[in-house]
Amino acid sequence: MPGLFTIHSADAGYGSGIVIRGLDLDIESGEFISLIGPNGAGKSTIIRLLTGMLQPVAGTVCFGGRDVKSFGARELARNFSVVMRITGEVPAFTVRSFLGFGMFPHEGPGRYGAGNCLTVNDTAERTGITGLMDRSVNELSAGEFQLVQVARALVQSSGVIILDEPVSNLDYGHTTLVMDLLRELNRSGTTVVCALHDVNCASEYSSRMVCIKNGALFASGAPSSVVNTAVMGKLYDAEFMSLVNPATGSPMIVPVPGGI
Repeated sequence: MPGLFTIHSADAGYGSGIVIRGLDLDIESGEFISLIGPNGAGKSTIIRLLTGMLQPVAGTVCFGGRDVKSFGARELARNFSVVMRITGEVPAFTVRSFLGFGMFPHEGPGRYGAGNCLTVNDTAERTGITGLMDRSVNELSAGEFQLVQVARALVQSSGVIILDEPVSNLDYGHTTLVMDLLRELNRSGTTVVCALHDVNCASEYSSRMVCIKNGALFASGAPSSVVNTAVMGKLYDAEFMSLVNPATGSPMIVPVPGGI
């Protein structure tokens, strides 16, 4: 049986440069997947392949057994929510309007009723952005905009959420808020696929960690089998020591002083 997502023998990149080579990856419904690896390894490229934002130059990317490139925009949006890193300005919508766009795949443009307002307001409260609702998205800090993007994805209410470094600009408290929300969604049946920079954050929240190095699958497994000095040392070409998070019991690694 094919997985929810199936990437088969995929090559992908930008212009004449190939970033991903011969990638095979299955993602099952209900998993919480973290993509980890060094900068430039190809994590964001995989996210773009899964969402249909980038087409492979070889191989296939399928969702539910169907090639992702065959989906229309609204059909894609009904099936999965996406949080991407955005550089540069976006149109000067208010945060309230930006969140309302999460209703697009279900309601269509211009159909924003009272029930939708309740959904938007409730989501704003859950993500701690109520005080930002009437501000322009262009006035927000990088961290505030990340929270707003996560909130819009929650409003979209699909069965899959795909995120590219959703907590990279957040402090510890807001990182915990966002990751706890994603874990809550996952426990309710939502599939989560998340590219993360922080290995220990990935270890604490993921059901499976997918390690990418030089555009290829390096290792894949439960945090207990992946987060150790041998695997992480080879993945990052650095020296680490292993610890256990005393609060959660999750495996952790920290760099050996002078080892990186």
